[in-house]
Amino acid sequence: MQTLIQNKTHRILIVDDEVIITTQLQDYFENMEYQVVGIANNGKEAIKMAREKKPDIILMDIVMPDSDLDGITAAGMIREELDIPVVFLTAYGGEKILERAKSVEPYGFVIKPFQGDELKAAIEVALYRKQAESQLKASEEQYRSVVDSATEAIITIDIKMRIIFWNRAAEMMFGYSQTEASGQHFTFLITERFRQTIINEMDRMVLTEESDYIGKTTETIAIRKDGTEFPMEFSLASWIIRDEIFFTIIARNITERKKVESMKSDFVSLVSHQLKTPVSGILGCIDNMLKGLTGKLSPQQIEYLRVMQDISKRNYRIISDLLNISRIERGVISMNIKPANLDEIVDLAVREHKDNIESKGLKLNIMKSDNHISVMADQDKMVEALNNVIHNAYKFTEKGSISIIVKRTREYGSVEIHDTGSGIPANQKNSLFQRKQIFKGAPSTHGGCGLGLYIAHQFMQLQKGNILVKSKVGKGATFIFEIPLSN
Repeated sequence: MQTLIQNKTHRILIVDDEVIITTQLQDYFENMEYQVVGIANNGKEAIKMAREKKPDIILMDIVMPDSDLDGITAAGMIREELDIPVVFLTAYGGEKILERAKSVEPYGFVIKPFQGDELKAAIEVALYRKQAESQLKASEEQYRSVVDSATEAIITIDIKMRIIFWNRAAEMMFGYSQTEASGQHFTFLITERFRQTIINEMDRMVLTEESDYIGKTTETIAIRKDGTEFPMEFSLASWIIRDEIFFTIIARNITERKKVESMKSDFVSLVSHQLKTPVSGILGCIDNMLKGLTGKLSPQQIEYLRVMQDISKRNYRIISDLLNISRIERGVISMNIKPANLDEIVDLAVREHKDNIESKGLKLNIMKSDNHISVMADQDKMVEALNNVIHNAYKFTEKGSISIIVKRTREYGSVEIHDTGSGIPANQKNSLFQRKQIFKGAPSTHGGCGLGLYIAHQFMQLQKGNILVKSKVGKGATFIFEIPLSN
């Protein structure tokens, strides 16, 4: 064995039992500006020198007759222990030898007798491949380090929704190891009653490249390995590698947040309930005074009492709305759905607002169907939903009319409420019935808390109905209620 060390760029170990070959290789590498760290003439020496010298690459002869270890076995041991790339140098290209050689994943083959350009190309390609793999490995390790240190569950799935990666936070959240989760359909983490909805949406996403999940946050109920359930929200992002689509899911356990929301909702419910009774009592006293039960009133006293009455009614409506929202958020709204006359429901809803509409100088038009329309509804909730929209209609209309049209469609009883007010801007229509609209207030400078439309929409959803809106700025607004027919 002999060792040569020169001040060159790349470090190479030569393994061959023929001195003529090693001398020739040494000359080639010197001319190609490689640093030869050693020359070994058998497999055992190759392993020993690889451990000591840590070369960048090894040029290894496959067949060395006087060695206990041939080049393939030695290369396999070096690759497993030290991860040093090996380029095989051989005069034997039989099929069996090549199959064995491929099993240790060599970085290339050079056939004896070799040419200088051929040898240089093989070495350069091997070094480039090793550098690229090292950079990729470092990048993957950095990514994994960041992902594993994340407090949120990060899950990667393929286009068939099979899990191909997840981090430690996901293991802790769901109780499954990476190995147990790998290959499973993502929705096995969702409790069964919500699973099909998510499967349908993900299938639509793959087929149409459109989804309500991409770039948005979705709430659902997840299930752990031990069978316990917890509220979870997740967001979804897509990415492409070599024309293959993958998705990254970021999931969070929102149990604590839901507890806080429940506490807030309970508090609002308690306070609203405590406020509703005294406001109701104040309204009763004001009504009695206006009826003359406490004696004759001066015009100024009557004026003050009417102002107090308007304020108290407004507060009573706000308190009632807060109570409804609290019940909706807690899921404790009770529904008594049964056949009901849609015309009677409309009459009850209009009765409360008729005087206010007429006192404002607006014309009230009510158009009913000639035929009896029976719908499946909770009459009280339906009346309240209509009440909220009629109240908005005359509040935001300064002149013109309020028109209410009752009719039957193929599947629904329909109530259209049209006003001649200022209308609703297009950028507000999509969020008009959403929860976040509560915090934005009513879409007008007229005031209000923006509660009524959210409540109306929720009540209609609970009755398997719907509420739609059509509007143009300056052209008024039309709200359309749809409630299933009973026959």
